[in-house]
Amino acid sequence: MKESNILAKLANFKVVPDGDMTLSDALCGFIKDAITYGRIKGGEKLPSIGEIAKATGLSFHMARKVIERLAREGFVNSRPHVGTVVRSRGGNVLLGRILVALPAEDVCRFYPTQLFDTMRRKLSAAGYATSIVTFPLDAKAPLTELKSELQHSTDLVFAMRATPKVQKCLAESGVRHIFAYCDKPKADDSLWIRFDQEEMISIFADHCAKAGVKRVVQVRFERNEHLDVGPALAERGIDSTSMTISHEEAGPGRFDGILHCAFKMFSELPLSDMPDLLLFWNAFAAQGALMAMLDRGIRAPEDVKVVTVSHKGFGPAYTKPLTRFECDPAEDGETISEFILAVLAKGRIPAPPVIAAHYIFGATFPF
Repeated sequence: MKESNILAKLANFKVVPDGDMTLSDALCGFIKDAITYGRIKGGEKLPSIGEIAKATGLSFHMARKVIERLAREGFVNSRPHVGTVVRSRGGNVLLGRILVALPAEDVCRFYPTQLFDTMRRKLSAAGYATSIVTFPLDAKAPLTELKSELQHSTDLVFAMRATPKVQKCLAESGVRHIFAYCDKPKADDSLWIRFDQEEMISIFADHCAKAGVKRVVQVRFERNEHLDVGPALAERGIDSTSMTISHEEAGPGRFDGILHCAFKMFSELPLSDMPDLLLFWNAFAAQGALMAMLDRGIRAPEDVKVVTVSHKGFGPAYTKPLTRFECDPAEDGETISEFILAVLAKGRIPAPPVIAAHYIFGATFPF
């Protein structure tokens, strides 16, 4: 293991006062930059947490948080009785850093976490460190964390569900960026990966018509209100209505809240109002409704047809394999990573890919 006088490098650590950056953010970015551009080499051992704290003026607790973050983001390996060692990339320095920005409320959701995990592995193998940063969806809230991260060397930002405020921030930063899972940005030069929902809706409406469905009820969580099969069904002469579970109804424990709201909703729904087919845009809503219907002796798809939208490996448990649209975060992560690497190659920018859900046949539409 190579030794170096990293303490001397840390002695040069300076912080320019900035309301958007904490001392620990600044130190973390300082070390990331040094690793990314070869001032600290792969295989070198960092000083102890106590030595880092003394050299930089941070508290022991803050210095430990910095090391934990560097390890979490793939810059170093930290092991008891060994210390903290900078990760090596086949003897080469890291090629750069990619920042993944997503809404704070998505950090613990299944799809974004699986997507990010796949991207981190793929991009790490190509020599890029990948960090994650969150931003608030509230238009009035400051973008403190995002602005802080953008002050450190960043080769590209991949932003999921970016609000207009985030889009403007990234445009002003001058850092190359790619948007996904949001409406097409107004800026013509922004790269945008489209999630194709129209094809999914069209397939669903065609199968409803083929199966002779007369009335459909779509059940959505408030954040899914932009998803609407109504127009496509109307074109095929099929009646439809919507039922929506609000943020307020779901409460702070959102996932369990959605399940309980849907259970209550379908426990109380008059049998005369039960449609030919139920479409659930949320897996938790589907789970709650299916439980309520089974309690009432209503079977799917014998008594009512059911179609769900969920993620691969994450859907409602039921006695039969119902028809579903399935998003695969691992496959999408591979697709997005390949596009990012192509963009970073600095050759001709390829056409952005289109991501779509897979249609999985089940007991609802067996044909």
